[in-house]
Amino acid sequence: MKHFSASTPMFFNPRLHPRAWLLACGCLILTYIVATLTGGFTLSPAKRLTSQKDLLNDVFNATLGFQKILVIGLPSRTDRRDSMSLAAAFSGLQVEYVDGVTQVDNKTLPPGGVERGIDGGSLFAWRAHMNALRLIVEQNLTSALVLEDDIDWDIRIKAQMKEFARAARLLVQPLPHTREQYLDPTYPSPSADQGYQSFDVNEHATSDPTDSPYGDISRWDLLWLGHCGCRFPLASDLNVPLGRAVIANDDTVPEHQHLDMEYGNDELLRQYPPHTRVVSRARVNTCSLAYAISQPGARRFLYELGVHKMSDPNDIMFRYVCDGVDDRQLATCLTFQPQLFQHHRPVGAKAGFSDIADHGDGFNDRAFTRNVRWSVRLNFANLVSGSANYTDSFPDGGRKVHFPDG
Repeated sequence: MKHFSASTPMFFNPRLHPRAWLLACGCLILTYIVATLTGGFTLSPAKRLTSQKDLLNDVFNATLGFQKILVIGLPSRTDRRDSMSLAAAFSGLQVEYVDGVTQVDNKTLPPGGVERGIDGGSLFAWRAHMNALRLIVEQNLTSALVLEDDIDWDIRIKAQMKEFARAARLLVQPLPHTREQYLDPTYPSPSADQGYQSFDVNEHATSDPTDSPYGDISRWDLLWLGHCGCRFPLASDLNVPLGRAVIANDDTVPEHQHLDMEYGNDELLRQYPPHTRVVSRARVNTCSLAYAISQPGARRFLYELGVHKMSDPNDIMFRYVCDGVDDRQLATCLTFQPQLFQHHRPVGAKAGFSDIADHGDGFNDRAFTRNVRWSVRLNFANLVSGSANYTDSFPDGGRKVHFPDG
């Protein structure tokens, strides 16, 4: 039999009447609640630090730190779903498909849609993206990553996204122990005579976010992670900060001779050394291949593109909202140069590259993905066999790789 000493606290004394037990426990619980509400109980600094670090490590979960990963594509393109499911499985990711559409009634278009005469393929893409945004709003997801079904990425995507999260924080989070003081002196918008500053992710820090690895959900709308080219913001834009968060010595970035800036410019190549990736406010030219969007962002983009007005194809309207032009409310958008997600072009008829655009009648005899070194899709054979001898599409020191059109 276990004995209790005279110094045993009253609420641990087994000889107490049951009512006394209930009274003692009730007092303890009430004391805890009052203390918590008034700040009487706080985590130790060590425990707070652990919690903050764990939030950054959420990028290593099955949804890259977002609540869901949504993949847009036609159910009839079983080839793309097969490849996407394999790529996700080999990357430790969990995806959910959002069906593409092949019919849009003109009566459902926002104001201006009929007058603009946008082609059918662009309308189908617009509606599919609106369906994804509506799902995010309806399910009240805190955030989601939206991918098109022909997208490819590096085998090291989770490590890349961790670095992106560190970089994004430098641009959207306030400085430590402050509420509205920022690392970037051009925040919230620059004057005409201000220039940009670059901030190395290893040399600067901001306050830690509380609900997302990439910065507080209330502080960003869209993270444009896959596109067809962009530029850095300019002081002449007059409406967005100019700061750049720099990830140097990133060996997942191809050397300059291999990078295809597509519809963007070559400023990244001229101003930064090889193996550098830079995060800034988004000034994307075209293509909404892959983007993460917060709940506030999903509501804003669904309103702007699905309700307010239709002026152009989907990706151009995304750009207008991120730029705050075309009578659109400015959103907080960040992007990567070079991008993390890219179109994959498999071996086969070029006509299969897209269901909304014409890529001709030719045949592509070599699969490729621009700007991605250890492509998941190009390494399927290695991954299936368990080999870690991955194919590097852009080895250092090699000659510029030329791709077929498309």
